Amino acid sequence: MKLQSILLALTAVTSTQAFAPLGGANGKSVSTSLRAEIGESGVAFENVAREWRCKYSPGPSGGPGDSQSLKECQSLLSEYLPKLKSLPKASITRQVCGGCLDFKVSITQPLEEHGAWAEKNYEPLESEFMEKLKKIEGTSLHEVQESESIEIYFALY
Repeated sequence: MKLQSILLALTAVTSTQAFAPLGGANGKSVSTSLRAEIGESGVAFENVAREWRCKYSPGPSGGPGDSQSLKECQSLLSEYLPKLKSLPKASITRQVCGGCLDFKVSITQPLEEHGAWAEKNYEPLESEFMEKLKKIEGTSLHEVQESESIEIYFALY
């Protein structure tokens, strides 16, 4: 029943089709992780990422190195990092593109833990962070997106 609640919550907050549990023979799980499949697509996932993003403006040099808005975006992330780290099993990444001027923060969690956060509508962190991000002068195209992932290959060097 708990799995159904999580999957229903995720269905309500994502743009993908309904999720169905992915199992092995006799309906038993093939992994210790909770997995789901997007409809009948054959696309399975174990993790869900919530991405907060915006465009920042270039600095006087025309690039990111002296961008005041990028500096303020990073400062905002630093302010929220302790709160984000407290989310169960969360992995937080930041991506910055100097060419297209993207600033992105991704919070990735296993399916079950993400479902619990989704049930709370990502509050209060998401609305607070996004409101502050929108107030940073020189930022635009403030968006939130959700994506699903599964580790397919991991190499040890």
